[in-house]
Order: sequence, then structure tokens, then C-alpha cells
Amino acid sequence: MDSVADHPAHSGVTVPEPAASRRPEPARRAWAGWLEALGVALSPVIAALVLRLRLMAPSALADPAMHTTYIIDPLDVFKRYAAVYASTARLREGGRVGFLIPARLAYEVFGAVPGFFVFRYVLALIAVGPVYLLLRRLYGRAAGAMGILVVMSSPVVVTAWGTDYPDGAALSYALGAMACLSMPCSPRRRRAWLAAAGVLFGLAVWSHGVAVPLAAATVVGYTGVRLVRDRAGLLADLGLLAGAVVVVTVLLLPASAAVMGYSNFISLTWQGFRYLSQPSQTGNWHSASWRWAPYVTYLLVPPAVLGGFAVAVIRRGRAVPTPVLLVGVMAAVQIAAYAVLQFASSLQTLEQYFFSSTLWSGVCLALAIAVAELARPLWDRPLARWLPAAVLLAVPLAYEVGPRVPAFGWVPFGVVLAAAAIIAAAAARRGAEFRRPSTATATAGLALAAFVGATLVLTVAPIPNHPVLPGTLPQNVDTPPPYAAALGGSGTIYIDRYRIATSLPAFVGPAAYRGEQLFMWWPRLANASYVEDSGMYHDGFNSLVSEPPDLTRQDRRLLRSRCPAELLLFAGSAASFPVALTRLAAFRPTLMRTTDLRAGPVSLHAWLIRLGVCYHPPAHAG
Repeated sequence: MDSVADHPAHSGVTVPEPAASRRPEPARRAWAGWLEALGVALSPVIAALVLRLRLMAPSALADPAMHTTYIIDPLDVFKRYAAVYASTARLREGGRVGFLIPARLAYEVFGAVPGFFVFRYVLALIAVGPVYLLLRRLYGRAAGAMGILVVMSSPVVVTAWGTDYPDGAALSYALGAMACLSMPCSPRRRRAWLAAAGVLFGLAVWSHGVAVPLAAATVVGYTGVRLVRDRAGLLADLGLLAGAVVVVTVLLLPASAAVMGYSNFISLTWQGFRYLSQPSQTGNWHSASWRWAPYVTYLLVPPAVLGGFAVAVIRRGRAVPTPVLLVGVMAAVQIAAYAVLQFASSLQTLEQYFFSSTLWSGVCLALAIAVAELARPLWDRPLARWLPAAVLLAVPLAYEVGPRVPAFGWVPFGVVLAAAAIIAAAAARRGAEFRRPSTATATAGLALAAFVGATLVLTVAPIPNHPVLPGTLPQNVDTPPPYAAALGGSGTIYIDRYRIATSLPAFVGPAAYRGEQLFMWWPRLANASYVEDSGMYHDGFNSLVSEPPDLTRQDRRLLRSRCPAELLLFAGSAASFPVALTRLAAFRPTLMRTTDLRAGPVSLHAWLIRLGVCYHPPAHAG
């Protein structure tokens, strides 16, 4: 089958259909197109059901719930905490409007839990739609289906979508943008794809700050390939990309005002950047040593995929097609940029899995192209062309039968497995070239399974036990990402906890006046059980340090210095609450209301207490 991948040019190429299906009847062709579009639109739901994807992920940190608060009631955050947050730029989460605006719209229309899944469905379509179209134009429909499976079976992607931390949005936008930049098309339509890429990059940048170096690295890679292959109109195209980002930013200003209740998200982001760039802050979030890295095996996946990609595209005497080259170079520059920022700068792009997950925009697209290139001889065969998609489906399903990967680091097993992935890619390429169809199909299928399986095992392998590592931050490097249960796992308990956490703002109610701070008092030793709940009101900054009912001297000093008007007391049992209330006597407590929130097996008892010493609404409160 002739395909765009056989042409070195980036644009001006049409995509012929396989000979057997060329020039069908117009009515049949229209129906086939509609069915294909419907299949792509439903592919996230089908993949979630077939692969038994975990629909919500656990939160190892309170940060996702801190974004949930902005989704539910952003103005209440500003009303309660704007003054006290000012010196620490803690309102910076409110600047991530590329994620918050669509999430809030989904919440307003569908409610908390349904809105969560509606928005994830949109993110999935943004990711898989352009990937499908890119692979389809390059290799055919079967390759497009394979590309969808690469994205939907990635434990990193599934986990990123599973919380309200905005890495999932940044990843989806960046993945869609990369596919748009690489899209084979005519010169007349290239500007439309560039504009689409610019829009997605703009949304990614305003979803999370780590998307700035991600987008910059992608554009650097794109520019490098264009300088070598197609310089004509490059400056105008880059101007169009930048212009689309500017237009998105300008349009987000009134959108933020209408949806979020505030418009100046740019200053919030800038203040957060300046605050976090201080040496005193970088030391709190970025490890000074690299010694943690050899224990984190999923960081071997990007170089392993890039190695497999290189094996797949190297051709004797033939130039690598420009769309393929674009994907490889952009992914390589992304990986290099993240490595430099982590190990030669002060940004935790790799040690924090909430940050490193965004790198999988390039990893997924490079893996899809690598598999497609390795299977090139199969695309002309009516049945064999579906082998890569079958492999991408079979490997996750096989893993789900017994998802027990032992913990190991880079040495020796991680490096051996990464090398095995690259060797398997070489074997797949060689096997697909065998003249006997059955032999080629069987050999390529087994080698592709080994290639994909090795990257999956590297992704889900737990972090092994290790001694205390000097110069590292345990909260970053020793917080294992929940990748192992993303395929075949259950998100039911996390959905129940999310349902309860998102019910707390309605129970607390809006602030009666500006500066009416709310503090929390909860059993901190059971942090894993309450991380969503405590994150709703910024745990670590708005919490007492002890467990109820033990009101320590430090707690009393904190209450006197911050003087919150309300105290939210919550736990799995209310047995200690009456004693806790009496120990607050010096602050003239009043029990405002109580609740018992339940969702499935999860329950949360909560009391809202007003502290009369600190509750001082002005006469013009409102």
C-alpha cells in the first residue's frame, strides 16, 4: 500500500486508500466515513471497558483536591484566603485555567463525579483523535486503531487522567498538538493544523507550568526538522503557532471571568513562578542529588521507546519521511529538555511523577509510530495489518491476568529490560520482512509483543526499598506512582472518596465575609484515608498539626496567629469530637452543624465549628 510515509515531504501529499477499497460507491463511502468517525468517538469508552481501565486514581498528595476546590467554588477560595495566601503565591493553582475552565463547566452541567468523567472523555478524544488521524494517513485504518490503543493502554496516561491534578490535561493537549504538527497534508491545509496545534499548546501552557518547557522543546524539535526538510514559510508558520497561543490566552481572560469569577490568571501564574523560583523554595521541591533516579524504572521507558523508534525508522539508502522524523525529533528534544531541567537546573521534571507524566505525550506518539514503522510490511496484508492492534490489546490484557511485577531498579534488571525492548524492536523489524507471510506475521507479532511488554513492565515496576539517600526529597522520590493498578484495577473506592470530598464545600457553605478563614482538624496519622478531604482546604497550610481531640500548645499558637473563623473537624468516627469541642473552650466554639457523609463503604463524620474569638464579620459583610 502506498502511503504518505513513503514521501519525504511534510505536506502536499494525499493519502490513497488500499486498492481493495478505492473508489467505492459515494453512499457506501459516506457511511463508512461516519462509522469510522463514530468508532473513534466511542474508542475511549470501548477501551475503558475492554481493558478494564481504573477510572479514577488514588491521590498520594493533597494537590489534586486543591484544584478540585477551584473547580467547585473558586471565588470562595479567594474570599477566604486571598490575603493570607498573598505572601506565598498559594493562589497559583487558580491560574491553571486551561484545565479549570472546562472542568468547572463539566461540573456545573453534570455534577461532580459525572462531570469528572465527562471532562476525561473530552481529554481522551483530544489525545486519540489526532493520533488516529495521523496514523491513518501514514499507514491506514489498522494503524490508527493501534495508535488509539497505545494511548488508552498507557498506565501513565490513565493515571494522569484519574485525578484533578492538571497533568492529565497538559498531557492530552500536548499529545494532540504533536500529532497536529506532524500531520501530512497539503500546503493549503497545513496552516489549519498549525493553528490547531497552537490552540492546544496554549491550553497546555495554561493548564500547568511544566507544559511551558514541554511546548518549547516540541517547537524547537519541529523547527529543527523544518530547517532541514522544508524551510519555505517557516517563519510564517511559527508566527501562526505563536499567534494561536496568544489568541487562546486572550480568549481565556473573559472565559475565566465568566466561568471562574476572575480574569487575571496571568498574574497568579507569574507570582507563583517568581515565588517558586526563589532558592529557598527550589530546595523544598527539587532534590540536590540524582541518586534517587536509579530506583525509578519508569524513567527508562522514554529512552527505551526512543531507541526502538530509531531502530524502526533507520533505512538503508532512504530518507525518513518528514512526519515520522518530526515525531522522533520532537520526542527526543522533550526527553532531553526534561533531563536538563531535572539534573542541570532546579525544576523537578522527572522526580515528581505529576510532572514527568506530561513527557508521555511524546512517548506515546513515538511508540505508536515505532510500532507502525516496525510493522510496515504488514500494512498491505488484509488480516496481518491488524496484528499490531491485536498485540497492543493482548499485552495489557495478559498483564491484567496477573499484575504482579516485582520491584527493581535500573541495575541490573531495568537496563537489561530496556535493552531487551530495543532488541525486540530490531527483531520485529527483521521478522516483518520475511518473505513467507505466516513466518513474517508470527515473528513480527511475537517481537512486537516483547517490545511493548518490556515497556509496560518498566512502567509499572514498583520502586524498590533503598537506604536513605542524601540530598533527595523523600516526598518526591519515595512516593510511588500508582501505575501498576491502572490496567485491570478498580477505581470504585477513589470515586467514593471523591464523592465525599466534593460534598464538603456544600456542607461548609460559602464564606460570610472576606478573610473568614477555615481551618481543618483531622486524624493526620491516617493521611491516606483523608488526603482528598484535607486537600479541599489546602492541607499543610490550613490544618492543625495534632489529631483530635489532642489540642497541643502548637495548635493553640497557630489558632491565635491565624485566627480562623471556622474549624472543620472530620474523621471516620465522631467519638472524639465532643472532647475536641470542649478543648477549644478558650476560643468560644459554637457547633454550627454536623453531617455524616457516606459513599459506598466510605464514610466521613464532620462537624463545623465557629470560633467566636475569631469570627468578626464587618458591618458590610457580603
